Amino acid sequence: MAKLTDTQLIVLSRAAAREDGIASIPTGLNKAAAAKVAASLVARKLMREIQTKPGMAVWGEEEEGQRTSLVITRGGRDAIGIEDSENESSNEATRTKQRRPGIGQQPSSRHRSTKVDEPRPGSKRALIVKMLSKKSGATLEALVEATSWLPHTTRAALTGLRKRGYTVLLERQDGKPSLYRIAFSHDRKAA
Repeated sequence: MAKLTDTQLIVLSRAAAREDGIASIPTGLNKAAAAKVAASLVARKLMREIQTKPGMAVWGEEEEGQRTSLVITRGGRDAIGIEDSENESSNEATRTKQRRPGIGQQPSSRHRSTKVDEPRPGSKRALIVKMLSKKSGATLEALVEATSWLPHTTRAALTGLRKRGYTVLLERQDGKPSLYRIAFSHDRKAA
């Protein structure tokens, strides 16, 4: 597959990080550039166009006034190194996005999940889980080096872990790089 531009990577990573998989136009990208990025991603089957439904981010508008949205495909997730969730379906784009806490924030009790979706053994996601499971955690730089991903893709993978049931904590340190680690409940043991 041909190399992706920074803008294409940003669009794919942001869409992959969303529960509904809908892409949003990056700030500062004009209409013509957005149309070119969309056409390229759709032609490469990394995203697909769908008719916009209420509450969805609008990517573009057809000549007839019909609004369209872009949804990341399995190929798009593979292109940036993020595995699909087992629940992906065409209805996923029509679901309403629930507000979720960000990395480093504790989920509220109503969003807390007791089930953790374990990654496929040998995958990059499994490597990240292993690194974050250590008591010392891992820096973003160490995760980027271990996975060969770009920083924004690595952060999207951390968000994906949170959506799979992991509690990913961000510990900021004065004068040192921030550490990410997985908080374990009393019934799970750290690796």
